[in-house]
Order: sequence, then C-alpha cells, then structure tokens
Amino acid sequence: MNAKQLQNAPDKFTKEFTTLSPFSGQVIPISQVDEPFFKKGYMGPGAAVTSTSNTVVSPFDGKVLSVTPLDYAIDIQSKAGLKCRVKYGGDTSHLHGAQFGCSLTPGDAISTKQPLFTVNSAWLKQRGVSNICVLTVLNSQALLGVLPTHQRFVEAGNDVLFTLYL
Repeated sequence: MNAKQLQNAPDKFTKEFTTLSPFSGQVIPISQVDEPFFKKGYMGPGAAVTSTSNTVVSPFDGKVLSVTPLDYAIDIQSKAGLKCRVKYGGDTSHLHGAQFGCSLTPGDAISTKQPLFTVNSAWLKQRGVSNICVLTVLNSQALLGVLPTHQRFVEAGNDVLFTLYL
C-alpha cells in the first residue's frame, strides 16, 4: 500500500485541494484494483471507480503530458503542477488501442470537464476487461497524502474523487 494513501484527513496540514472525478460510477478502494502497479501504489496514491461511462473528462484545468492508447491512459498536469494518470480499464495492452479515441496530444491545454478520451465500455466488457477506472497522483512526494472520497457514487466532472493535503 502506498504510504501517501490516507484513510482519514491528517490532523495538521497547510493546504487542501480537491480533485474532481474524471469518471462516473461507484467508488472502490484502489487496493481492489486488479493491476498490481495500481494496487500496490507504484503508480502513486489515488482512487478507483467502476464505470460503464464511455467518456472520461478532465478533473482540472491544465495540460496533457502524454497519451498511451495501448494502456487506455493519459497523463495530465494541473496548472498548480499536480501530475496525474487517468486510466480506463484493467489490462488493455493486448487490445492495441482498439475502441479508444483521443484527439489530444502532449502539450494541449485542457479545462475542467473537457473530454479527455472515449472508450467503448461495452466492447471492453465483452473482451473480459474490467471497467475499473483509476486516477493516481504521479508526483505525490511533497504531499502529506491523498484521501479518497467517502461517497459511494461519483459523477464525472461534478463530484470530488479525492482530496490532497500539503
């Protein structure tokens, strides 16, 4: 488990920032994600959502760092410098980016609620790919930690997925 993944808000902190959910669905602990890199915290602290939505939206204003269609993922950076990975689905590398659509390229500006990419969630499900979506913080070194929401369900671009503490 990642040491930056919090169960409760810290007693003392300087600032807190909320990050909106890029997915709509049911929130699950990141420890229940099948992929070991996320489950064990190698990709940073964060939160996961089971979703059947076909559109993934930006959780904040910022820019695109990279797009990896084979992994159905995009790395983004907020204007404040927060770097996050947004990933849709379980193991998708064997699908070679099929049914993944993204018109963004590295360096593109993004705004809150702007679509980042689309997927065909029904097609993925038919191929045995879990519809677990993950948002992780890639540069959590300066943070006290990341606290996932206590809500059971979140709506993309409207509900907070996690809170960051400095």
